[in-house]
Amino acid sequence: METLNVFEQLLDYPEENQLVYETHLSEKRFYLSPNDPIQNTKYIFFKQQNLIFVAYDSFAVKAGSSQTFTGIYCPIRLKPEKEFKLTRKYWSDFLFIINKRKTGIERVDRNFTLTARNEWNFNALLNEKTTHLFQDLEKQISPLKLIIQHDYLPIIDELKGQQVIGLETNEWIYEHEKVSYFLEVGGKLINQVIASSDRSF
Repeated sequence: METLNVFEQLLDYPEENQLVYETHLSEKRFYLSPNDPIQNTKYIFFKQQNLIFVAYDSFAVKAGSSQTFTGIYCPIRLKPEKEFKLTRKYWSDFLFIINKRKTGIERVDRNFTLTARNEWNFNALLNEKTTHLFQDLEKQISPLKLIIQHDYLPIIDELKGQQVIGLETNEWIYEHEKVSYFLEVGGKLINQVIASSDRSF
């Protein structure tokens, strides 16, 4: 029997779980508009509860425009200026990362680099529990970043023009156990941040 490639292995996940999905082969519910028409793009989108799972891989003729990522995303009720990116802290961040911010949460500031264009009350959304979930996720999926950004993924109609929260890695995740883990633990983290944002909105 022929071994399934990584695209086919991932495609089995929404099919087996009876989830509505779209791929570059069959557009159904979502909308994708690549910027570069001379581009070889593969993608799978599906929705589970409030989360949109996206696996995207493109190879473009133009240098520097190829990208691969997998993430889970959903809208969040925050003002557009309330944005940040949270990643694992590396020693080189001190030299190469700009717009670094402190949260005042010791575990976050010790282990992670948070960047944002504006200073605002980050610890209204981040706490020890969300940080612990992020660290658990990162043991299985790395590198990983938590993003809150306005109009972050406009290629998806449901997210276009909205404030978006997402967890993202620059790898193509296709193993079913890892996809389930990403959705379960990542979903908990995202929904905890959303619940905090609802209280502080």
